[in-house]
Amino acid sequence: MTLIRLNGEELSYKYNANSTLSELVDQLLSGHLTKEEVITAISINGKTLSGKEESECLPKSLNEFQSIDLKAQSNLELAFDALDSCNGYIDVLTEKVQDLVLLYQDNKIDEANDKFSDIIEIVDLFVQLMTKINRTLKSGLGQSFQKSRSVQNLEIHLLSIVKGLLPAKENNDIIMLCDLLEYELIDNLTQWKIKAIPELKNLQKR
Repeated sequence: MTLIRLNGEELSYKYNANSTLSELVDQLLSGHLTKEEVITAISINGKTLSGKEESECLPKSLNEFQSIDLKAQSNLELAFDALDSCNGYIDVLTEKVQDLVLLYQDNKIDEANDKFSDIIEIVDLFVQLMTKINRTLKSGLGQSFQKSRSVQNLEIHLLSIVKGLLPAKENNDIIMLCDLLEYELIDNLTQWKIKAIPELKNLQKR
């Protein structure tokens, strides 16, 4: 009989061994887990599946596997996990900004302008990510969540930098562009890394 565990504990309720893995997941989501929880990883016979492997295994019957381990996390846990990955995201973004500044300084305008759009898109994704994290923290922590003044100021400052970058690029003001990128944007991202994100992560200890 297949050994099925959820977050390390063997499932205590009965299930049909002829059911598919997909049906098991649906059953867990609809009746066993709370509405705030989602399944974030599936391991078969000790091997964590990739997205493609999950798609291949979902239609198969449970009795085809020796063991199935499922990991479920709440939205709040996922938000804190996302915060853990933000530092790496910021490092990559900072490196891209530094490369962009060098291109403008070397007068490689066409190449720089191509990469400029990518930078704006990545910054926008970062803003969206932080917005979603803050909403999830507020929803999950309730009244114990209070966005700090430093986080609010960094959000406002980041949006103002982006707002300043666009007209500078349209006006081909390379000096202004480089100043905003090299000093304003990189400093803002650094402050997220050393101040705002640690503050948000500390909420997990409360």
